[in-house]
Amino acid sequence: MNKNKINKRITGFALGVSMCAALAACGGGGGGTSPSAASGSASVNTTGTAAIGSPIIGGAVELKCTSGATASATTGSDGSWNVSLKSTDYPCAVRVSGGQANGAALASPLHSVAAAAGTTNITPLTDLMVGVLGKQDPDAWFNSAKNGDLASAITSGNLADALTKLQTSLSTLPGKPVLPAGFNPLTTSFKAEKNDAGDNLLESYGAALTASGLSQSDAAMKTANGAALTQAAYAAMAYTTPGITAIQIGSAVNLDGTFGIAIADPNRGQYTAKAKIDADGNVTSFSDAGKFTAVISLLGNRVGQLCTANGVGSIATGQPGQYVYVSSGLTEVTDPYELNGKTFDEYEDCTKSGTTTFTNGNSTFTGIDGGTDAPVSVAQALTADGIADPANHSVAHAKVYKYTDPASGMTKYAYITVSSTTGTDDPLTFDTDTKYVTIGLSQ
Repeated sequence: MNKNKINKRITGFALGVSMCAALAACGGGGGGTSPSAASGSASVNTTGTAAIGSPIIGGAVELKCTSGATASATTGSDGSWNVSLKSTDYPCAVRVSGGQANGAALASPLHSVAAAAGTTNITPLTDLMVGVLGKQDPDAWFNSAKNGDLASAITSGNLADALTKLQTSLSTLPGKPVLPAGFNPLTTSFKAEKNDAGDNLLESYGAALTASGLSQSDAAMKTANGAALTQAAYAAMAYTTPGITAIQIGSAVNLDGTFGIAIADPNRGQYTAKAKIDADGNVTSFSDAGKFTAVISLLGNRVGQLCTANGVGSIATGQPGQYVYVSSGLTEVTDPYELNGKTFDEYEDCTKSGTTTFTNGNSTFTGIDGGTDAPVSVAQALTADGIADPANHSVAHAKVYKYTDPASGMTKYAYITVSSTTGTDDPLTFDTDTKYVTIGLSQ
């Protein structure tokens, strides 16, 4: 499909959001044991990963156990650590402090527990679980807990309850993160590296917590007390280049009345912002924009577009649009003929750019300057291959959704389009204005 620079478009659309999970064990790291761990019966190992979405490097790990034994270790470059204790020393409380993550000093200590030898991870999620076990701030509990306190708190029943309360607490954060079936943040192995499910969960949690305006300590205390972390949380899927990359996005009405937005983009880092919403639920402006420059929010914020500053995910001065998103509450449409006869207002770069009409399975875009593109096949745009535009060295993908208002019974349609270049952005060879995202809403 061909378009001039100001009104390049392809009809189609896509989006979704969700959150995944995992955490776990590794070897490595320096270690030390108390005399009780080094003598008597044969020793057993406890290993794990300390991470926040990136490994905690050079962190000091401390264990204090029911038997009175203590142990220490230093996390390695991958966040891994290990210690040796006797099997009769467990259960133990665990803390990591100091070190660096993401090139910055670890903001505050994180906590975990080891019910027995094996895998014990230390992450913000295990920190929330320790808050539940200790019924108070995790660091205060670690500092004050006696041998008997550890034995009475770290039981199979209490651990199961802490896991349940963690899941409930996560569901009140932007994006409503969830743990995969069978995954336990304390004991499931993971690697603190890109594309690992456990690491991705921690990235999403970090972005969601920032958007909520809470500190890790705040979150731990509220989780311990069974209090929600936001007033109302929402989940959606964001799409961006290259291709039609899907990223879980979260939003929430925060406890302070602000509206938080969180995207944990594995390729570009975390995007978070605070915003205002109107009576219809649409985002109207940013109070703390972060990396965003503008937003278009439609249909009660069920579909929208987030624009970023030049140089932060953008590909041309006039094309700062980066993400299009769709609420998890919308239904995907796969039959392009369902759109026949409908006209959509289309938005690019967080401003209206024209209209698109659908006829006989094709879409035709008319720009705000009055120029009209040749019709394109909606069915092709909805495929995994998308629609290639050889003249502009690009390919566009689309998804279409619909939403029926339960009160009025009225159905509205929305689409998203993501166009990506198919070669290097050499301005002498390629059209650098062929990466863009658009949204459309039926009139």
